[in-house]
Amino acid sequence: GLCDFVTIEDKFSLQTSLFSTPDERTDQVRGRLDAVLIASRVAPLTTHIGLVPTATVTHTEPFHVSKALATLDFVSNGRAGWRMQNSFFAHEAAHFGRRTVAPFGADPTDPAAVQAGIDHFDEAADFVEVVRRLWDSWEDDAEIRDSASGRFIDRDKLHYVDFEGRWFSVRGPSITPRPPQGQPLVTALGHQRIPWRFGGRSTDVAYITPKSTEEAAETVAVIREAQAEYGRTDETVHIFGDLVVFLEADSKLAARRKADLDELDGAPMLSDAEIFAGDPAALADLLLDRASAGLTGFRLRPGAIPHDLTNIVDLLVPELQRRGVFRLEYEASTLRGLLGLPRPRNRYAAQRPEPAPVAAPSD
Repeated sequence: GLCDFVTIEDKFSLQTSLFSTPDERTDQVRGRLDAVLIASRVAPLTTHIGLVPTATVTHTEPFHVSKALATLDFVSNGRAGWRMQNSFFAHEAAHFGRRTVAPFGADPTDPAAVQAGIDHFDEAADFVEVVRRLWDSWEDDAEIRDSASGRFIDRDKLHYVDFEGRWFSVRGPSITPRPPQGQPLVTALGHQRIPWRFGGRSTDVAYITPKSTEEAAETVAVIREAQAEYGRTDETVHIFGDLVVFLEADSKLAARRKADLDELDGAPMLSDAEIFAGDPAALADLLLDRASAGLTGFRLRPGAIPHDLTNIVDLLVPELQRRGVFRLEYEASTLRGLLGLPRPRNRYAAQRPEPAPVAAPSD
């Protein structure tokens, strides 16, 4: 379908309804495979599409996440990304037993909940910063691989990251060379002002869930404000709108299929994102309307897999191509390239002093 990338969900809990605790149902799939490992398995079987697995930061360590995603970038030849996710649930924290987790969520008027949210996302911002520094801890040409001299690495081109913060104290460097993209894509989903601001502060792609064009414009303004506040005005931060899609060539068929699935499940589908059921022309109209609010792309969630994923490729993509708003072929070999993002310069190479000039010998 010529899409930019596919995201792969993951969590430290069983699959349940939105924001709910584990239940006792046995008629639905409840287990999970590791998203980063799925992406690494898929990478050699694909050639163009980006692979963006979820990795939770709350109970993990930046060193391990940075190494896993750098490895994915090598395996995929520069098509790796990361969907950063926090964990807000006590039952997930209980799997690890190392910390309690302050709740964050529904009540923006509760000062304790607001502070918990600030702490969660400040910690996530530090986590992302450490990961980015570790990706840069090897300069691009640090590997010598000179069998004659027995030298594999130029030690002067490996760097301590020396990060000291409230949550992490990381010396580095990484044990994995700098990824092919320099910095794999960092993405995150947000539903409220605090995570929206995190998107402008720390990500390359922020996913949002507006239910109207007006709401989309308001959310975009918050993210752009944070982007400027954190000194990223010159950087490209994409903002993608999330949308659940039930798609058919006939809109009535799409609505009827969704209703049948709701009946089978015993309740209407709930989602944090807007739910669309209709035909490709109506969906294209909706996407273009939302784009007018400043969205730079969309993350479509198929209502049923593989049916709606197949219809997105076979029905929606041709409709968008007819309107001249979607690519006809892949124009870059890396995920950053597909999104028009430059390969970042290594921060430590930029800081490394130039060699001192050597005076010519006198006569």
